[in-house]
Amino acid sequence: MIVYRDLLSGDEMLSDAYKLFDVVDDAGNKVEGLMYCESKQISKAGGDVDIGCGNSFGGGDEDAGVDNTAEMVNNVIDSFQYTETQIGTAMDFKSWIKEYMNALVLKLRESGTPKEEIQAFKASAPGIATFFLKKFSEVQFYLGPSFNPESMVFSIYPD
Repeated sequence: MIVYRDLLSGDEMLSDAYKLFDVVDDAGNKVEGLMYCESKQISKAGGDVDIGCGNSFGGGDEDAGVDNTAEMVNNVIDSFQYTETQIGTAMDFKSWIKEYMNALVLKLRESGTPKEEIQAFKASAPGIATFFLKKFSEVQFYLGPSFNPESMVFSIYPD
């Protein structure tokens, strides 16, 4: 299994346990450096999580009825313990993402990442920033479990 971690916080942000897709812009072009996964609302009650298979694995009482105390949660947000946050205005986001990208470049250099990979990252950074700035009003922002505001703010789109 591949687990994607934020380089600055070390938080687990996503894994290949979820089917991953390329992000494309409004013109249909791939946004280098971005990926997304589909998420869904699931029922979570008393430590049990309905993964969408009903009672296929047994152990449950099919005649027990619906658990009215069950909470509906987003499977990805719940699995990776994201917490929604606010980022302010598009200009605030622009300032944040510039600082974040610069911090990533420093971290990559410190870790001995080859110059070619750092240059490729730097080449993709403006496209990532532009994509999110154009979609800013549609984006929800999340912090990872460390609540590190200097770290990756994860974004998803409402349906």
